[in-house]
Amino acid sequence: MDQITTLFADKTQEPDGLLTKTMINNYSKEGLIKPIKGKKYSKEHILQMLLIYRLKQTLSIHQIKGVMQKLGAQAEDEQVWESLYAGYLDSRESNGELLSEMLKSLLEKNPADTEESAAQLLLQLSWVSYMTKRMCDELVAKVFPLEEKEKKKEKS
Repeated sequence: MDQITTLFADKTQEPDGLLTKTMINNYSKEGLIKPIKGKKYSKEHILQMLLIYRLKQTLSIHQIKGVMQKLGAQAEDEQVWESLYAGYLDSRESNGELLSEMLKSLLEKNPADTEESAAQLLLQLSWVSYMTKRMCDELVAKVFPLEEKEKKKEKS
């Protein structure tokens, strides 16, 4: 397990340890990742944990569980996870360019050179973040709906 946490820390360059042993154990117990046999982690486990990490920044654990379980039920082999992660990496690059252009446009309109203009920019960026989160929530509800018992857990 130390190898997995070290791998994540090295590859993602996150300063605060993005993956802990407790998180891995909880993901396994909750059924977010396929069961771990002994102490052997497959490429599939690593891909699943990477996807969970990214989703966790926006979605609740219960929402992620719905997504991962539905995908896991369809995934006969790790090819599905590889394809999904490769698609994410490709879109991340192109979406990064779009976001960079949007940010340049916002900065041109509002250079954030005073506290007030910086606050306005923060509000604009917060709105973009909120709308993106809302779109994610709606997509999860439509495509990966939670089972009734999971909905009850989510509300409590």
